[in-house]
Amino acid sequence: MNILARHSFATLLCLVFTQSVWGDEVVMNNGDRLTGSVKTTKDGKLVLATTYAGDVNIALADIQRISTDKPVKLVLDDETRISGLLSATDGTAMKIEGDVDPELRSLTMSRIVAVNPPDVPKLKISGELNAGLERDRGNTDEDDYYIDGEILFGWIDSRLRIRGDGNLEYTNNDKTTEDAELGIKYDYFFDNDDYIFNEKWYLWNGVLFEHDKFADLNLRTSIGLGPGYQVFDTERTQLSLEAGPAYVWENFDDDENNDYAAARWALDFKHQLFKAWKLVAFHNHSLSWSIEETSDYVFNSKTGLSIPLFDNLQAKLQFNFDRDNTPADNSKKNDFETLVTGGYTW
Repeated sequence: MNILARHSFATLLCLVFTQSVWGDEVVMNNGDRLTGSVKTTKDGKLVLATTYAGDVNIALADIQRISTDKPVKLVLDDETRISGLLSATDGTAMKIEGDVDPELRSLTMSRIVAVNPPDVPKLKISGELNAGLERDRGNTDEDDYYIDGEILFGWIDSRLRIRGDGNLEYTNNDKTTEDAELGIKYDYFFDNDDYIFNEKWYLWNGVLFEHDKFADLNLRTSIGLGPGYQVFDTERTQLSLEAGPAYVWENFDDDENNDYAAARWALDFKHQLFKAWKLVAFHNHSLSWSIEETSDYVFNSKTGLSIPLFDNLQAKLQFNFDRDNTPADNSKKNDFETLVTGGYTW
């Protein structure tokens, strides 16, 4: 084989190999053609892997047609899901040969909402468990025990959050603090499009139980429901706002029991201050305000920092502030608490 023949054969092999690896083609509205490998769509753009420019993001609105050499999954504007090989000729028409239905189906780009959408887990579980302990010996013997935890179950269109904490303190063997709370809340997201929590509006409903022995509160039970709005839900920042009606029952050890209708407001915020360190600032609060007696309201808040240590272990610096504007007789309106705890996240 002479030099020219060998060169031609090598060139042909390279072309065949390139076509087999980068065999997808995207034709733009202006006639430009891009070759590569179709990966997925994100934020209204097609991600095309290329050998010459890495991943290229192309607005779907700027694409006239696509052809692929391997099956792709498509989501259409009527939420139909199909998969198969995309083929295209001149003009704007495309055809797809489905895996199940071998009959060719005609398509246009205006009908395609997503290409190869990421798989969404049926259930996503996350949470944390933290504890703190302080022991003082000397002129004053004091023991402080604190525990808090949260678990979140996430489905495609809903989530269930369970939060709780408890605090015990002993001074010279006498109990001086005993309080606890447990909250359970379920959120349902509207018009979800197969991405966990990607929609803004949701309907929440929940119940909160509170106990504080030294505020004479045997049990406060609050139930409520209403709309919620998720302002941000990214890997770095989460912010949600909630409002709605609630009803509150208060059972005291010595004071007269009470119940009332209320308006509820809540805010839940987390933000990763330094991505490399995964240092997270957080703040959440809730306000239940009686619509029968405007001076009667309860405000609870938690603010602090989560500091990663190694693996899934963390330390937390937290400040809690609670206010019951109409407490039981001989009880204070405000409670302040500063905590340093360690825990495990998953």
